[in-house]
Amino acid sequence: MKQKLFTLFFLLNVLVTLFAQGTWTKKEDFPGSSRFLTVSFSIDSKGYFGMGQKQVGPFSYKVYNDFWEYDAGKNTWTQKADFPNGGRLGAKGFSVNGKGYAGFGYFIMPNGPNAGGNNYQPDMYEFDPLANTWSKRNDNYLADCDICFVLDDSVWSVNPEYRVVKKYIPSTDSWTEREWGKKALALNYSDISGIDVDFSVGGKEYIIATVYKKKNCINQLWEFDPRTLVWTKKNDLPLMGNDTLCAFSSGEKGYVIRGKNNLHEYNPSADSWTEKKDSQLPLKYFSSLFVLQGKCFFISQHEVWEFTP
Repeated sequence: MKQKLFTLFFLLNVLVTLFAQGTWTKKEDFPGSSRFLTVSFSIDSKGYFGMGQKQVGPFSYKVYNDFWEYDAGKNTWTQKADFPNGGRLGAKGFSVNGKGYAGFGYFIMPNGPNAGGNNYQPDMYEFDPLANTWSKRNDNYLADCDICFVLDDSVWSVNPEYRVVKKYIPSTDSWTEREWGKKALALNYSDISGIDVDFSVGGKEYIIATVYKKKNCINQLWEFDPRTLVWTKKNDLPLMGNDTLCAFSSGEKGYVIRGKNNLHEYNPSADSWTEKKDSQLPLKYFSSLFVLQGKCFFISQHEVWEFTP
């Protein structure tokens, strides 16, 4: 009898695990204004989302400096302290060791001889979620095309146009900079399109590029090790080339959503892609995301969706 009960319990656990994988769940709507090109990151069991912009006319944008916290356990949103130095276009953000960081970006100059040009901002601030405060940190200029990610308790910013890697160490509030050679194998700056085109797995960063080969558009995948500045070409995405991509990682796998309805999983150890046909995508274009405890939370205008890989 005990053996039968154990077998039944085991089978139920397997079924629950199987049905929990690749599932989408609608969560509490984001209560603030809809926007895109936002700052988002996760700290412990909370997600943080804010800043961003909304186009309101030709070459005219409304920018935001509000910041919000999402509690996945309670499925609630709470407004936090505003980013202290004003909203801007193209802001960047990340989190390291329990603190969040945001800033950079640019303003469009409204008048004068450079009217319509971009005025890039070097400022960065640290967010303490426990104190709900922002503190100024050392400046640096990050270009609009820079790809930022966190590895080894440090922030890395990669600029393929100038072949430069910048590293920020929060514990010392210091920046360093290195370059890789012009002849070194690497992805081309002009091939990077869209946002959220990279994910981290196993201490490496994986970056997606959109290129044309024989009049066909494809999405390439590159592996980058910022410690050695080595780029390695990996297997292309098995999708028609497209810049409406959303990339993220969970555990030891990477994931890419193309458009509204294509989800593929990447296994770095096998350098292979698998289409997740059983995952019923909610048919939304996602503007931002953060990952909490292996689950990914996507935001599409006001709607929030939880994905369990």
